[in-house]
Amino acid sequence: MASDLATTELEGGLDSAALAAARLRTVLAFALTLLAILVLGAAIWLQVAARFDTARIRTEAETVRNAMSGMLAMGLPLKDFIGFPAVSARVFHANPGVRAIVVRDLGGRPVLSTIDAGVAGSAPAFGATISADDVVVDRIGELSRVALPVVNRFGPVGTVELVFARDPVGDLTRNAALAGLAATTLLTIGLIVHGLAIANPEFFASRRDLLGAYATVAALGLALTASTLAGLAAEKAAETAGAYASSLGARLGEAVAVGISPEDLSGLDDVVQEYRASNRIIGYVALLEGNRIAAATGLTPGLRRWQRPRGYFDAIYEVRPRRLYTPQYRVAVGIPWRVAFRELIDAAVVPSAIALALLLVGATLVARIRLQERA
Repeated sequence: MASDLATTELEGGLDSAALAAARLRTVLAFALTLLAILVLGAAIWLQVAARFDTARIRTEAETVRNAMSGMLAMGLPLKDFIGFPAVSARVFHANPGVRAIVVRDLGGRPVLSTIDAGVAGSAPAFGATISADDVVVDRIGELSRVALPVVNRFGPVGTVELVFARDPVGDLTRNAALAGLAATTLLTIGLIVHGLAIANPEFFASRRDLLGAYATVAALGLALTASTLAGLAAEKAAETAGAYASSLGARLGEAVAVGISPEDLSGLDDVVQEYRASNRIIGYVALLEGNRIAAATGLTPGLRRWQRPRGYFDAIYEVRPRRLYTPQYRVAVGIPWRVAFRELIDAAVVPSAIALALLLVGATLVARIRLQERA
């Protein structure tokens, strides 16, 4: 009863038009803050997804380059690489986003390219000289390209380039992203209803209440965005590990298809080591015969029985299913969770600074909304 009387007295001391304007400004400030946090979160996520995609495509480019190493060691020209169609087919199978694979000579002329000549032909050669350790990433319209130098024992002889398409719309419409968007939307709707119809007039006359509510809303928005980004990074890391496992499994699967056991392949340990060394985000690679580790790198030395290690986002690709009298072969690839989240943190540095500046501006504007009683 006393509260109702106090509210009535305050309403009488406030201009109704000013109260309506204060409600609207408060709702706009809160909603725009959540929108800004959401947009910055989307920008962070697109950066993280692009980093994972580029790292994966770089590994595939190194797979193509390493496949040419034996031919290059003999001093043969690039155009004599007869394994190019088979290697390209494996890359396309493991990475549907790859549109073209092109091998160019030092003059920038394509000497080997995939069937998709339209995309490959539209990609101009890099103008800058690529050193033996350089990796070049650029864009061609809506497509991206990764280029690596090809070097033989006499020096650089050309480049290998992979043209690929990213799917930002698909990245932004993943289930985890949609769940975060839905939660933020519900929070915004609740704030709009509360600010326009439910909040007591005295709320808009208290700077402390306004700033406290703004801080709470900002914290909720940041928490929702951070949890969504963590879930998306984990999902992308597991997906990327699956692509790595599928790519390596496809290389071994060709031998298995003709009846050759992976253990009978010479240099199997080198292949596994090379695959992990080609990408900094890969934590371990293992070839499994049943539950026995046939070859591995990145795992505990001397480990013979397979046990899924902790602290990894990993995936297992089945090279050959278990059959009577034939063992099962699988490829396991893991990405450490700390590496995945480090990518997320690195991408969030600049957007976080922008978010902090926007929150300070928003808090200043909210503090100025406070109503004054009429004289």
